[in-house]
Amino acid sequence: MNRIILLLVLSVFLSKFISAQSAKIISGPMLGYMEHREALIWLQTNCCKKISIQYFPIGQPKIKTEIIRFNPNDSVCKHPWIIKFIPENLTIGTTYEYKILLDGKEQKFSYPLKFKTKTLWEWRIDPPDFSFITGSCNYVNDSLYDRPGKPYGQGTEIFWRMAEMPSDFMLWLGDNVYLREADYSSESGIQYRYMHTRSDKNLQKLLAVKNNYAMWDDHDYGDNNSGKGFPLKQVSYQTFKEYWGNKTYGESNEGTYSKFSYNDADFILLDDRWFRDETDLNEKINPNKTQLGEKQLQWLFYQLSHSHATFKFVCVGGQFLNEHTKDESFNLYKNEREKILEYIINNKINGVIFLSGDRHHTELLKYNKRESDLGYSLYELTSSAISSGPHGINPNSEEFDNPMRVKSSLVTENNYCKIAINGKKGERRLQFTCFDKNNSAQWEFSIDENQLKSKDTQK
Repeated sequence: MNRIILLLVLSVFLSKFISAQSAKIISGPMLGYMEHREALIWLQTNCCKKISIQYFPIGQPKIKTEIIRFNPNDSVCKHPWIIKFIPENLTIGTTYEYKILLDGKEQKFSYPLKFKTKTLWEWRIDPPDFSFITGSCNYVNDSLYDRPGKPYGQGTEIFWRMAEMPSDFMLWLGDNVYLREADYSSESGIQYRYMHTRSDKNLQKLLAVKNNYAMWDDHDYGDNNSGKGFPLKQVSYQTFKEYWGNKTYGESNEGTYSKFSYNDADFILLDDRWFRDETDLNEKINPNKTQLGEKQLQWLFYQLSHSHATFKFVCVGGQFLNEHTKDESFNLYKNEREKILEYIINNKINGVIFLSGDRHHTELLKYNKRESDLGYSLYELTSSAISSGPHGINPNSEEFDNPMRVKSSLVTENNYCKIAINGKKGERRLQFTCFDKNNSAQWEFSIDENQLKSKDTQK
């Protein structure tokens, strides 16, 4: 009898142990970049020996294609496994369904798994209408590592609202992860923080139902206000590449800057950390003080000149145009900002819009000081914060009544923004809308493409 009881107890223990060690998804799937003939699907798993993805044009499972990957780790439960699937030779302008199988078992989700390849519209039809959502500063609370006192994270339920917002992709403007003091001192700490943030339950649907593009700022790079001297920058670089699905990352393994196109818009994602001189460096004594570095600066100039897009979104972690702030921004790198403005003016670059994050408030800035030289006013949307602590502007500061701020565009609660582009060729319109955490619109503002033409190209 005792032997039977012992066998039963052992059987229960083994069944629980086996169950606890079964393959599982830690986070994802996430849609990364998407092109005419291929797409990227990201996933992180644990205790999985084999993972496969089956994809097929929507409603046609009989013509499925399967990609299989085997875990290269000897101990599959000791090391979480990140996989990037890239389905190739797809049909343009086609919606695909897909399934994920862990060790042969199909995984179930409460939302559809699908992606759509780009439409080949060039030289054929007007550019298709599209929209995207954007924001910065995502802080997921983790009490063991957070500072004492009131939690800095404001909850991540906003991600459900973002997932529900009709739009084609999500553009992450930096501080997408907040490395803590216990994180950025070690490789394992940096990897832990990325995994902890990415596995937030409220985030998963957003990752799965929209394509995601990302850049970084100081908190997903290193310590606060960190720059080129951060000692673990290579670790941060590799971890950023592992966790995001951009098509490219910098040049020669330096920096995370990249560029992608969506219909008639180009998105230039800058890296304001890898080459960055110290913020407090005296610019009068050091006139070549830089955020971007000469290599990236020349790359930016090439992208601006080479682009034929209606709208050219220049995206950077900190504010670019704001001349009335003392916080971290290009206002502390005035010489480099002037180089960029001069290049835009001298080369008559049309359709430039700046996007930024970092500030823990949202605002739309209008820069008209050089309008007589360029032919149009420049705009910058700063979108922040998604889930970290938002805050207002010091009423005693110069920027409290910033003359550059578009009226009623300041939002000092958790929010994100949507940018929609629509209209016939030559008559395209860009509309900004800011939404709070309940998807209630806070303000709207529209710009016609002809308002962003240099003097020599105005109608």
